[in-house]
Amino acid sequence: MKKSILSASIAAMIGGLGFAGLANAGVFAPIAVAPLATGAAAVPANADQQTINEAGVGHILIVPYFTTQGTNATLLNITNTDTINGKLVKIRFRGASNSDDIFDFTLALSPGDVWAAKVSQGADGRSQLETGDKSCTLPSFVATQRNSFPTSRLNPSLTDAQKANETREGYVEILTMADIRPAGFRDQGTAAATPAANALFTAIKHVNGVAPCTTATLDLLKTDTTGGVQNGAAAAPVTDTATGKGLTFPSGRLMANWTIIDTVKTATFSGAAVAVRAGIAGTNTSGLANLAFFPQSDDLATTTAGLDVDTLTADPLLRSTGRIFTDPATGANTTSTAGRFIAASYYDLPDLSTPYVGAVGATTAPMIQAKNLTTALAAQSVFNEYLTTTSIGATTDWVFSMPTRRYNVAVNYRFTSPLSTNSRVYTDWTTAGSTNHFSSVNTSLVNNQVCVNADTGAVGVNQWDREETTTSSQFVISPGTVTNVRFCGETSVLAINNGTNTASGSLSASVALQNLNVSANEGWISLGTSGLNAAGAAANGTAGLGLPVLGAAFAKSSSFGAVWPHRFQR
Repeated sequence: MKKSILSASIAAMIGGLGFAGLANAGVFAPIAVAPLATGAAAVPANADQQTINEAGVGHILIVPYFTTQGTNATLLNITNTDTINGKLVKIRFRGASNSDDIFDFTLALSPGDVWAAKVSQGADGRSQLETGDKSCTLPSFVATQRNSFPTSRLNPSLTDAQKANETREGYVEILTMADIRPAGFRDQGTAAATPAANALFTAIKHVNGVAPCTTATLDLLKTDTTGGVQNGAAAAPVTDTATGKGLTFPSGRLMANWTIIDTVKTATFSGAAVAVRAGIAGTNTSGLANLAFFPQSDDLATTTAGLDVDTLTADPLLRSTGRIFTDPATGANTTSTAGRFIAASYYDLPDLSTPYVGAVGATTAPMIQAKNLTTALAAQSVFNEYLTTTSIGATTDWVFSMPTRRYNVAVNYRFTSPLSTNSRVYTDWTTAGSTNHFSSVNTSLVNNQVCVNADTGAVGVNQWDREETTTSSQFVISPGTVTNVRFCGETSVLAINNGTNTASGSLSASVALQNLNVSANEGWISLGTSGLNAAGAAANGTAGLGLPVLGAAFAKSSSFGAVWPHRFQR
């Protein structure tokens, strides 16, 4: 079942706040344009909603989990199923603990292109990405060398070894920033019947199996020289605008697959990325999303002419408005707008909260995007199987990924030292006329990670064996203290019948690991994830808002590996 993320009615609430046209960097809503050259493919209509596309093809993709722990490596394939247009794509790896940016870059896919890469553990213990692919990347060295994941955004109090461990698990965001059309950009002001040839398309289009990646052309994507808004009525786009660089509104059509492989035991797990599609309400077709182009550089001022970070992301560490935190001087909650906890760089954008549909320019726009994506992913409970039969050496790890939690609550490493409960910074959804999914009521800070109570109602954890015998249970957190059901970390791993081990059996996970020991070696489990109720307090047995979770069960034995996607009651 598809769930609407941003409907036309919500878009109307923020209407009239869009940019006039296209500067270099920013988010720009599609406007009416002249047809392309005679005989060209039809131009899709403007999207007015976003949905989770069960078919796995969309504008935005989410890989729920990657790992390089132990002898594991993760393989990633991204396919452009659009055989006419190229795509400019942001790829961002986020850490399992608190969704910190641990590696990102820009990828240019030609029509019908497949980009493939491997993420493995390097000699220094950090994850590293390498690829022999011939597609263009920014920076260009991503395609030509092994790239160790940086640790500058991680908790500075950690040792180098601890920081390296933090790079070895997490999830991946894949966001289409723009289309690259072969016959030129979508002209904002002219009605030319035959747009000029697109130099950017020529630079990224494979020739005899290799993309030219023309340096002089790709260099135009590195910087934002205008910092403002291009007038939509201009006679012709100029080089400094996004359209002048050869970019236009994204039509989606990306898909991705991931594979986790144990390079020693040769056990493998694989699956498809979750797809978010910008589409046309009442149809099953994709539309044009907002163009969300940001250079792969770090010279973004918090506010430039027409470019305000608060209109582009709901990340409470990057924003100066719409956030709640504890003032260390008074000990009281505050919504102060004094300063940002992290100075945003261009490479921080776009993210999952950047407005992809509807009007842009309001500080509430990314909050609405994040809120509705959170709601679409929210589940009241999760069901799946497990297999831990010792005679065949079977183990099962359940992965829970919450890719939108960063836009609800984040950990501010630089505000309080050592970290404490006051290090949590929340998005204030009330400023966007909505209700929080995460607050001090259902979250805590444990081992420098935000933990969220999975179920504040009466569902809890229920386990059945293969012969219908059922028991109620609770999480047993290693090394064995019984506590309430909770998820610690943005991407947490729940190891079934793992005793008090500090690494899980199937995935060797350790960054955000919890152990759940139950009475039977095989069967299935129901886990309540009701979260807060609509009033923001404990649900007390009533249906809550749910938690935005993705994931699967990873089962492994001496002879096989299997992935069973979670089933959700949403």
